[in-house]
Amino acid sequence: MVLAMLVDTLTAAAGVGSLRSITVITPDEAAAAAAAGLGADVLADPTPEDDPDPLNTAITAAERVVAEGASNIVVLQGDLPALQTQELAEAISAARHHRRSFVADRLGTGTAVLCAFGTALHPRFGPDSSARHRRSGAVELTGAWPGLRCDVDTPADLTAARQLGVGPATARAVAHR
Repeated sequence: MVLAMLVDTLTAAAGVGSLRSITVITPDEAAAAAAAGLGADVLADPTPEDDPDPLNTAITAAERVVAEGASNIVVLQGDLPALQTQELAEAISAARHHRRSFVADRLGTGTAVLCAFGTALHPRFGPDSSARHRRSGAVELTGAWPGLRCDVDTPADLTAARQLGVGPATARAVAHR
């Protein structure tokens, strides 16, 4: 299921014309192969197993690599199976008006997207990440992007995503459960 959601998320993101490239950082070989198969650049996650903040450490590591060729970075979670290309394009367009911005998840507690334009990301993912990003100075973007806001962490989240309409890979995975 996780791999299917990643495929659908990457497929939607790949359709956004303003994204020059897509990079996936992961410790998982199957996820790396799927991402590479969809044309994404892949970075092996260098985060030590005992790292107390592995997601933010991985994002910061990816930022160091990606920032060598790009001053604008968009961090997108890989569990957005209902994401629509137009939603992400609109959110990125809105984000360009701010140096750092984010889109909260549908519950308002997590973060689906973090954007940095000409500045460092300073990721604050994890519990209550939307509040943490807001406190760090990132501007919250409030567009009507239900698929972008619908990350899947729980069965209830998957139900919400399915009501919006998930991508084909996730639909196949759900049908085979």
